[in-house]
Amino acid sequence: MLDLTSRDAVSSNQVRAQPANDWLETPVWCIPHIECKSGPPTTNSCVYLVYSTFYQQTPPFLMADFSLSDSSATWPSGGVNDGKRPPLPTSFRPDKRGRAANDSSASVEVSGPASSGGRSGISTDELSHSASWKSSTSSTDGASGDVNTGIYTRVYLKVKAPSRLGETVHCSGSSFIMGHFNPNESMTLVTTPDEYPYWRTVKPMILPQGVPHQYMYALFSGGVFSSWEQIEHERVLIPEGREMLVVEEYGNYTQDMELLPTGERIERSLVYERRRDESSAKLQDNVLKDISATVDENLKGMEATVAVRALDEKDMVDARSPHSSVAGSPSQRFRQSIKLQSRYKRYIPSSYRPSPDAMLFLVCYHLPVKLTKSTDDGSWTATWNRDSLISRSDNSIAESVNTTWIGCVTYHARSDLEELSEDDKTEITAILADMSCIPVFIDRQLAANHHGGYCKSKLWPMFHNVDILDIYYSIWDRAEVIEWKEERNNGEWWDAYQEVNRLLAKRVGELCKENDTVWVHDYHLLLFPSYLANMCGIAKRKRPNMVFFLHVPFPTSEVFRELSHGTQLLEGVLDVDVVGFHSFDHARHFLNACKRFLGLTYQSRRGGNLGVDYHGRNVVITISHVGIETTLIRKVLNDPDVQEAARKLRDKHAGKVLIAGVDVCQRLSGIPLKMLAFEQFFSNCPSWKDKLVFVERATLTQTRLGDQNYSSNEISKLVKRITKAHGPGCIDYEESSSPLTIEERVALWLASDILMVTSIREGLNLKPLEFVFAKGVNSTDRPGVVILSEFSACCCVLNGAVRVNPWNITGLVNSLDNALTMSNEERLGRRARDLPYITNQPAANWTKQVLSVLQEATENSAGDEELTNMEYMDTEIGRSHVVRVGDRLDFKQLNIDKVIEAYMQSNRRMFLLGYGGTVVARENIAMYVKKDFTAVTGKRPSSTMMDALKNLSSDSRNSIFVVSGVTKATLAASLGHIPGLGLVSDNGAWYSWAQSTGGDDTDDVMMQDSGNSIERRWHQPNFKLDWRPVREVVDPILKVYCTRTNGSVLRYAQQSIAWNFRSTDPEWGLLQANSLQSDLEEVIRDLPVTLIRKKGLLEIVPEGLNKGIVARQILTQDVTTGHSHPDFLFCIGDDTTDESMFKAIYDYYAERTEESVHGRTAGTYEDHVTATDDGPLHHVFTCTVGKKPSNAHLYVNNVDEVELLFQALGKATGEVR
Repeated sequence: MLDLTSRDAVSSNQVRAQPANDWLETPVWCIPHIECKSGPPTTNSCVYLVYSTFYQQTPPFLMADFSLSDSSATWPSGGVNDGKRPPLPTSFRPDKRGRAANDSSASVEVSGPASSGGRSGISTDELSHSASWKSSTSSTDGASGDVNTGIYTRVYLKVKAPSRLGETVHCSGSSFIMGHFNPNESMTLVTTPDEYPYWRTVKPMILPQGVPHQYMYALFSGGVFSSWEQIEHERVLIPEGREMLVVEEYGNYTQDMELLPTGERIERSLVYERRRDESSAKLQDNVLKDISATVDENLKGMEATVAVRALDEKDMVDARSPHSSVAGSPSQRFRQSIKLQSRYKRYIPSSYRPSPDAMLFLVCYHLPVKLTKSTDDGSWTATWNRDSLISRSDNSIAESVNTTWIGCVTYHARSDLEELSEDDKTEITAILADMSCIPVFIDRQLAANHHGGYCKSKLWPMFHNVDILDIYYSIWDRAEVIEWKEERNNGEWWDAYQEVNRLLAKRVGELCKENDTVWVHDYHLLLFPSYLANMCGIAKRKRPNMVFFLHVPFPTSEVFRELSHGTQLLEGVLDVDVVGFHSFDHARHFLNACKRFLGLTYQSRRGGNLGVDYHGRNVVITISHVGIETTLIRKVLNDPDVQEAARKLRDKHAGKVLIAGVDVCQRLSGIPLKMLAFEQFFSNCPSWKDKLVFVERATLTQTRLGDQNYSSNEISKLVKRITKAHGPGCIDYEESSSPLTIEERVALWLASDILMVTSIREGLNLKPLEFVFAKGVNSTDRPGVVILSEFSACCCVLNGAVRVNPWNITGLVNSLDNALTMSNEERLGRRARDLPYITNQPAANWTKQVLSVLQEATENSAGDEELTNMEYMDTEIGRSHVVRVGDRLDFKQLNIDKVIEAYMQSNRRMFLLGYGGTVVARENIAMYVKKDFTAVTGKRPSSTMMDALKNLSSDSRNSIFVVSGVTKATLAASLGHIPGLGLVSDNGAWYSWAQSTGGDDTDDVMMQDSGNSIERRWHQPNFKLDWRPVREVVDPILKVYCTRTNGSVLRYAQQSIAWNFRSTDPEWGLLQANSLQSDLEEVIRDLPVTLIRKKGLLEIVPEGLNKGIVARQILTQDVTTGHSHPDFLFCIGDDTTDESMFKAIYDYYAERTEESVHGRTAGTYEDHVTATDDGPLHHVFTCTVGKKPSNAHLYVNNVDEVELLFQALGKATGEVR
């Protein structure tokens, strides 16, 4: 034993100093004990002696005895506190993070002499509780992992957590195995009296090798979640090697802590401990050596502390320091990739950051310019149309991004109505090129059929929820309606609509590149995205990122279904990355149409947006209302001509309150409703006759002439009637063939006191925003009041407006009276409510916001996105919990090349395949009534898929099973003729093994199937279930729900009872299914059956009848027949029932360390780690069809990609032979 009171001992290199802190006033000196129990001394089994002048005397030696079994230390009895930890001074109080409240963050490990295998160490915090040994090797800089390799690591967790009585320790993390950070799905850790305070996992976690996983520990009290451990950031675990045992401490985690190998190995499991890196500690050792040789003994502790803290602070400040190995470790690189920020802050939307060489294409039907032809020399001039939303404005997106406008040169943009000559087109093209505009010229007839025909006469009224019968039989111009119905309903308009969309898509396709962005505007170009995507596909290049923004309302599904080409229009729009709307009402109708006519579901996304799954992509739905150009309006407000026009209008109606209205002359504008309310107001309040004037400006657009002419006649009759009864000066009504310019509008705003908007249906209308802003720029102006229809899109952003239902004339009159008598204080308050939004949302900011959504959507397109799938919310994947797809680095798109590489290296392969949606394309649900419950009735796998399955199954090294919920007859009719395929129908009720396998038919019911070209034997597991007690409790409930839910059907099979709601109203059916699921689960709780939730189906089956059990049985049987486990396993499916199959596969491989699959019996915890075969954990691939929340680690977009994969594997099979 070394005498620590000796000066020689202190000056030798055998001691190490631990810095002092607030509760330990002086340094602690530590030395390895050289009296070992057996054999020479090692750093893996040693005793620490601790001495401190804190005790103010020479203390008894405190020895910690270490055991390799649990790496824990026990304080010897007879010492301080009789075997308990040393008493702590009262100044020491653990804070909420489990550290001393006054503890310095510079606390580091110090140790005895380093050995070739590593070195042992002890920290200040550990001294207060127990001593511990740590032996490490330098961390390797391995290549980052990839779930596409199919290589996994068995990971065990062991955490030191001194819990209280009744508390248990749980762990949850970013993968489905760890429970997606959901306490209800977390892993429960266990302990024993001998192991306490260490808690461990019951069985290993099967995690993709090299892929970072984030996780945290939590405490449960009485089986109920209590709290997460108090650490700022999630722990990071990067699985390495074949097996690893992770040892760490509850609540003790900082950003600079790493999982470092200790050098110890429990058989094949390498032990890792959570601690800081060793390199800085080595430098600290060297500093202490120098200090001990040159500094007086009495100053060694203080100077060593200063030196250690200085080095520690340096490493903390600069993670890239060459003295630190943390910067180069995989987990440090991962943390840097997520910017080491809190998990809550990582969900803040990012700003738009385009690449320098990227181009933004703004595509619209009407190019946002005004073209004027000189009457003198016939030359052309071009200016921006300031009333267009997408024209170039101050602080435009074009100032920071290369922007090009592409659109048609329509008659609306020109001052003449003549056909353009080739010289005119050349000159216009050259002029517009200077404005970064590219024109597309179309002839007069094509423009008339496209814009005046399909767009304005069909889409416009229907998108504003005008039923097609109203268009046919309304009292508008009957002659025009009859002509349209009988002569124009021959497809000319639809053909023209397609042609214009195709022409613009072709022009953009010739110019855009992969990293460009294309933003398509409005209902004129609904087919544009699909045409552009198809052109890029034909050219075999990636399409650019695309946004589509609709500036008009979207109709209800009942109106939209009347469009004969409605499905094509929806599919055209969904070929983009982001679809935008100004109002949630419009987005809601769009989502309903997608659900009802395409069978698509939507999810909530990170940041508050929505998403629709379409062809393997998640299309983002964003709602963002654009604001006004306040800079432009300020300039116009200061224009003397504008101020003079406002003064003249006020003088014209001197002494009267002006109520303004600016609308298009059409029935949807609701102008007659204003007139009726105005008339009733004069009748109720005759004293206002000479004090009030209604100034209405109506625009004649010359489109939909029937509507326009009827509306004009109706308004004229009302004006005559009102002026005759209440005086000629009470209404100032004018019509114009062109919209009011911004100068004319602002002059009207300045002269008026109230703006009234009574539209019946309306999309984007910025006039109310202009009015609010203009009526208050100058402090001397009296704020205006906006009476706004609740059917207007801007109603959702103007909180200070007086909202009205225009159909309620009495309500309109009361609102008008309220506006006329409103105090200045209330007017100012209403304006103040709206001003922040109006002033901070100009077109430039709005554009950047939408492009930021696009950028985030495309950056997350590889699977790292958080989604809450409404259909999966009540399934086994994520019941009552938001399932995260983002935050999951272990969920990526399948890489065919890597799967083929693993396939070629393997000797025995197993394939578990779903049927509907995997081998055969599944029809969209919620569209048509089905004869069967699978949405695949009558469909068969393609000939290409058939050939690929034949090729794969012909290889004797391959075992292939198709596992499905369809009936035995359906599955046999489709695939029964392929002898090398094993078939499982009804989710495991019937098995038919491949001819080369034969299977195990012990205790099974057998039958022959002669309906195929080969003779198949089917086995039925004998569940011996008496269905009578089950039906007694479930039949009454099922019949009630069948009666209540139109379109739902009951089916009784030999081994199941199913309630199908695929043909019901999608929303109502989902609500009823959720309710029925709760009711059934309650009554069958004590019965030997279980409830399975599928797409559009609830099914009651015997316990043990699911695809997970099927997968385990097949794997077990395969080992029996093949005498070894397959070294290549590929499992793929698209339904919620396939999730149990994915989970069962990982459970099976985890339990291989516990089961006697190699003749070994289960034993101790360490025995579980060692009880395994040699060699790496084999290639295991789990894949889902469609990007959605899943227990799988890979996904493909659709059945076509599954077919390509099997083709490639089949080809590889032929090459190997």
